[in-house]
Amino acid sequence: MEVKRVKYPIGLQSFKAIREGGYVYVDKTEIAYNLTQDYKYVFLARPRRFGKSLLLSTLKSYFQGDRELFDGLAIQHLEKDWKKHPVFLISFARLDNNDPESVSSILKQQFQVWEEEYGIVDNDKLKLGPRFSNLIRIAHKVSGEKVVVLVDEYDNPLINTLDNDDFHEINKSLLKSVYTNLKDLDEYIQFGMLTGVSRFTQLSLFSGLNNLTDVSLFSDYSTICGITQKEFVDNFKIGISKFAEKEKISFEEAIDIFKQNYDGYHFSENLVDIYNPYSLLNALASSKIGNFWFETATPTFLIKRIHKEKIDLSFLFNQETGGLSLTSEDAKHSSLLALLFQTGYLTIKDHKKIAFRDKYLLGIPNREVKEGLMYGLAKEYQDKDSSKILVSIERMKDSLESGEPEVFLRELKSYFIGIPYNVTQNVTELFFENNTYIILNLLGIYCNAEYVTSHGRIDLLIQTDEYVYVIEMKLDGSPKEALDQIESKDYALPFQFADKKIFKIGVNFSSETRNIENWIIK
Repeated sequence: MEVKRVKYPIGLQSFKAIREGGYVYVDKTEIAYNLTQDYKYVFLARPRRFGKSLLLSTLKSYFQGDRELFDGLAIQHLEKDWKKHPVFLISFARLDNNDPESVSSILKQQFQVWEEEYGIVDNDKLKLGPRFSNLIRIAHKVSGEKVVVLVDEYDNPLINTLDNDDFHEINKSLLKSVYTNLKDLDEYIQFGMLTGVSRFTQLSLFSGLNNLTDVSLFSDYSTICGITQKEFVDNFKIGISKFAEKEKISFEEAIDIFKQNYDGYHFSENLVDIYNPYSLLNALASSKIGNFWFETATPTFLIKRIHKEKIDLSFLFNQETGGLSLTSEDAKHSSLLALLFQTGYLTIKDHKKIAFRDKYLLGIPNREVKEGLMYGLAKEYQDKDSSKILVSIERMKDSLESGEPEVFLRELKSYFIGIPYNVTQNVTELFFENNTYIILNLLGIYCNAEYVTSHGRIDLLIQTDEYVYVIEMKLDGSPKEALDQIESKDYALPFQFADKKIFKIGVNFSSETRNIENWIIK
């Protein structure tokens, strides 16, 4: 049976181009319309490539009165007037991080286009802040309608200059001078919205905007970007069927594979599952599972900071925190946990209120993020060729699945040999545990660092279909000491009825050789 071809809007951020080009479109117009009715000034944070630009483009078409583009969509039955407002959409998505004049150039170019549209002359003689204010006033006067201001990727000039203090402060000062000039323009503005990855710097930058509402964690708007499970099944049946046919699996099994890899994001306490739209569209278009988002969206500074902070990775990616810690104001002083959440590497896994205070359990959203993040960390910790890491990982996986712990430990030792001396100076047990944790997560095998039993914590627990590996690690101790701890605290007891062969393994690391020294397997 011939499968109908579907056009996926990969890389397209224009609502007009998607609608006119016959691309598949997940209808978000009702929730977008509600947002414009509920608030005047809005801020929304979402990870990169999550549909923020498309959302603003949709709002632009709506406020410009492009009614025909919305035929058949939910908003068609909600809006009656379809007024044509002046819309100023500023985008910082394309920015030259090496040019301190880049932000200024982007603003000047966009202002000039609008000034020509409204017949404004000599406005370029003003500084950027007053120039924008004058533009808004005149556009309102000429059109007879209030102005809409939309800013896409507001924080791009700030995030991308975190490692350059001079550029960072130049950009921050310039943006603040523009935004603060909007303070006294309420009577000329119909609606204003800013989007970005992060909430840090928000309050200081936008102090000139009255009543800016951050809806990033509001339940009513948790699905405004991304794709829900229902939207996925309703809109992509053809793509799911095509993938299922290629892989010779059922429709339901195909859905489960997509879910494991790209679902699992939560942007409010109601925990509605959201798929990453960029990865999902790429996977559907290619009928292939890949790490599409991670390959294009990983900021180098984040990987380096995780390594630099020398913390237990197993706890970092499964940690409880208060709501305030997720909304830090300053990128340079924001906690690592907040950065990981805001950039999409952690998401809300559970929520509860304690004495009316929000408590969130954060974790990695899905397999794509887990594999991509661990691979990035492996390269950072190892500082070696990517292909060598992958080969080593595959050998370790084969040995664990075939019940050969001796081979696994030899491969693990070989892996540590490749770590440069400068990386392992001042080595600690945590360094070896974190590297092993990264490796096991890349293996795609169930592993748990610091697994809690009734008698203590197992350093590493690994389980495959047929085997259980209980591993205790010591630094500058002895493998016998590690094995004795497993025995004395009955670490293997919870798994004796699992119908699997159990291996108890004591491992000793040497700070002198910066590697595994010896081991005992029982």
